Amino acid sequence: MTGDFQITKELAGETLTVKITGDLNVKTSPQLEEDLTNSLGGVKELILDFAGVEYISSAGLRALLALEKTMRRQSGSMKMRKVNPAVKEIIRLAGFLQVMTIED
Repeated sequence: MTGDFQITKELAGETLTVKITGDLNVKTSPQLEEDLTNSLGGVKELILDFAGVEYISSAGLRALLALEKTMRRQSGSMKMRKVNPAVKEIIRLAGFLQVMTIED
């Protein structure tokens, strides 16, 4: 539900850690992409904490891919942490494990 979707950001030096709570879908993905794209200036490492994400749609995958490309353009990196098995499987099936870093 969109009302339960939250993004919490913490900047430490050149590392931006983002805690995402709620589903990443067609309604919430644009919010995530817009919010983070406006926050990535000077960031070298983007860490996405997925502990609160139980579902990701194709729109969510597209937003993650866009963020990954933005980080690469600015010679940075993006990592995803605490990804639950169901979400990780969706990312794997989409073929994104080759371009995205998922840490346990």
